[in-house]
Amino acid sequence: MIHIYTGNGKGKTTAAFGLAMRASGQGLKVCVFQFLKPKALLCGEQIALKKLKGVRLVTFAQSHPMFEDVSPAKLKARIKKDFEKAGKAVLGKRYDMVVLDEIINVVDQGFINEKQFLRFLKSAPKKVELVLTGRGDISTMEGYADYVTIMFEKKHPFRGKVDARRGVEY
Repeated sequence: MIHIYTGNGKGKTTAAFGLAMRASGQGLKVCVFQFLKPKALLCGEQIALKKLKGVRLVTFAQSHPMFEDVSPAKLKARIKKDFEKAGKAVLGKRYDMVVLDEIINVVDQGFINEKQFLRFLKSAPKKVELVLTGRGDISTMEGYADYVTIMFEKKHPFRGKVDARRGVEY
């Protein structure tokens, strides 16, 4: 089945990682791919996942332009190459669950072609639980999903100029 965690609220990645932990606890093989996350930022969920057996974590050497000055053309080429690796993991049926963290941003911002991504969703093996996270328009991919969860931000300390806190936001 296909899961979508989206919206402007926090908790999308955390929910996906929680699902990965649950699957691992039940003996399923899990692979998590993280797109558009700064390699230098080591998040708490990454640290926790590295301690789990049965979960492979793949972080790519890419960073969203909002985090650092990067050429959009170079980033797009890098993401295309990295997405091919993630696609092989899904289509190769080596994993019971694959998390594509921030993939909704990748598609919404045009780093990979939306039509190609929808073909990928359509071809995903039924045996593989596929988890998609990120902010952006999900209207075209929503029809492929079995679960859609929208995180709604009603209040957040960041709006009051409170910096992200270790162990809470990362």
